[in-house]
Amino acid sequence: MKRVFIFLVLICFSELLTSCVTSKKYNDLKFRYDRLTDSYDNLNVKSNEQTAKLAQYEKDINDLNGEIKSLKDENKSLKKQYEDSQTLQKSMTSASQKEMQDLLKKIQQNEESLQQKEDELREKNKKYVELQEAMEKQAAALNQLKKKVADALMGFEGKGLTVKQKNGKVYVSVDEKLLFKSGKWDIEKPGLQALAEIRKVLEQNPDINIMVEGHTDNVKYSGTGALTDNWDLSVKRATTVVRTLLINKSIDPSRITAAGRGEFVPIEPNDTNEGKQKNRRTEIILTPKISELMDIIESTQTP
Repeated sequence: MKRVFIFLVLICFSELLTSCVTSKKYNDLKFRYDRLTDSYDNLNVKSNEQTAKLAQYEKDINDLNGEIKSLKDENKSLKKQYEDSQTLQKSMTSASQKEMQDLLKKIQQNEESLQQKEDELREKNKKYVELQEAMEKQAAALNQLKKKVADALMGFEGKGLTVKQKNGKVYVSVDEKLLFKSGKWDIEKPGLQALAEIRKVLEQNPDINIMVEGHTDNVKYSGTGALTDNWDLSVKRATTVVRTLLINKSIDPSRITAAGRGEFVPIEPNDTNEGKQKNRRTEIILTPKISELMDIIESTQTP
């Protein structure tokens, strides 16, 4: 599904960038892009579901433990009644014999229910341990990735580049001044050096998915030529960064996605020059593949 989504996004932007379109068609493409972007963002919600699923497991386990304790107490009481009944066996009437048979049947049913609950608890505990191990593995991979990226870019931090970890991803945010001249998309020499270091990390970590997002401030694009607005500029910058990362073809292109967010995802208000400067950025978002974790979550949803 994700590849289909990426393919559709690329088709929309390919049509937008390479053809002369009417205003109506442009608006239609933009609407389609917004919907696809929303769909992509919704996928990120799944990474939060794993924590909710873990909490639900803990609640289920506590509930099952309570039910098992109650069943054991009831079983103990029934067995005591049965033992008392045996001591009075000689004086029992036929009606009392039937009562004892009913009691034995109830004990058998109770033990079967107890065994079923214990089996269910064992399965829940198994899934809980698997999910916890997968989450710990993912967290360790993420921490290791952040350290590798931070170490590789140590010489650039504080000079228009930051490395942060949030929402299960590593964000490398590069200011416009490090990569591009105002209104341009040709990468400057310092930016090429920074991207070369990032490329080394990506080459050594083939299990990392890469999203390159271009962002602008809200100042209207004033350039000429094929680009018409900040949407175009942000996309062009993102694809330029992608092509730079893929220069030596050692990175599988299927791992990488380019997206232009225009002026619509600011990190600061655009009412000051400082805020505008921070919003003019390119973000390289690195995500460890979580197929193992998603398989576990999906298996728990199978009826």
